[in-house]
Amino acid sequence: MQVIISIYSIKAMRVFVFGMVSIMTPVYLSILGFSPFYVGLSLAAIVSGNILSNILLTWFNRIVGTKTIILSFSFLMFVSGLIFFFANSLAAILVAAFIGNISVTGTEAGPFQSVETAIIPNYIGEAKAGRAYGVYNVIGYASSSIGALASSIPSYFNNSLESFRLLYLIYGIVGLTMLSIYSTFKLTNPQKQDAKGSPLPILEKRVIRDITKLSVLFFTDAFGGGFVTQSILSYWFYFVYHASLSSLGLIFLVANVITAISTLVAPLIAEKIGNLRTMVYTHLISNIFLVSIPIAGSFALAVSFLFMRQSMSQMDVPTRQAFMIQVFNREERVVANAVTNTSRSVANLFGGPTTGLLLSTGYAIIPIIIGGLVKIVYDIAVYSAYRRRVR
Repeated sequence: MQVIISIYSIKAMRVFVFGMVSIMTPVYLSILGFSPFYVGLSLAAIVSGNILSNILLTWFNRIVGTKTIILSFSFLMFVSGLIFFFANSLAAILVAAFIGNISVTGTEAGPFQSVETAIIPNYIGEAKAGRAYGVYNVIGYASSSIGALASSIPSYFNNSLESFRLLYLIYGIVGLTMLSIYSTFKLTNPQKQDAKGSPLPILEKRVIRDITKLSVLFFTDAFGGGFVTQSILSYWFYFVYHASLSSLGLIFLVANVITAISTLVAPLIAEKIGNLRTMVYTHLISNIFLVSIPIAGSFALAVSFLFMRQSMSQMDVPTRQAFMIQVFNREERVVANAVTNTSRSVANLFGGPTTGLLLSTGYAIIPIIIGGLVKIVYDIAVYSAYRRRVR
């Protein structure tokens, strides 16, 4: 139980700074004088770093061990925070974004979550894993909401560069704290490599088929999601409605509180109708609200649709994590999580630069519409693929 408490504590700290950094980074770059395209490029650098991290987790988990991997990534968070604190050139910021494993979504698809969601059932039992994931995610979104509010701090200091940099330093310190806590974990790995020396476990054809299928499906979802990450949505409101950083902090505080409540309710709904149905039904409705945001016509109505979207959009997160338990066995989960999260991160790669380019050319309505419609396609596809397979 002590490990579970530690995981929850790490999740809270990590997503707090992710929620903070994901909102303030686009604004920070704008204040430094960079165009929307370069803002999008920095978000692509963040996503690229998450892709590489999950690939390294997949390939080297069985060689150097899970613990060594997450300790290394925690240290890189610390280094990233220091670079953000001392530098203001685009090249340095892109390096910091790339190595920091920052989340741009308010939730996560990076290596830390891949490991934590894989090991939670080992300590809590598979029967209780659904509710454990609900708590895990509600802690994450509650922390992200506080981080969103904290992102508004520079606005009270006339958006001074020093105020931004201080928050990046806090982000780095959290990485160092994670390093300390993770070092107390006793994580064991199965056989480190197979008889042929491969770093990957030998997987059954069924498992490879499921990983491939889900990677394609999750890629589709995340491709749409790449146009509507928390970073992009905050920048969209800043660009289209000239919302202040203090307003954005308050908006995403409320949005993440709503999301946190919904993720706590999701496992309870799933116990009645199943993980897959909960994933799809709630996600589908939320995407209808999503495509309504850019055509709302006013700032207040657009924010209202954002809140309605957030009331359901992340109910699929804990239920998807529980769904993965239904599909994969214990020894398959770290690889399955890492590979499918990698596909999600790869898909997210295109959203930032494309949105930045569209905003620069005056097509502000297009990114969110694309995101919502693609995610609806995913909802229909994943339900069709697994509705006869899992409850």
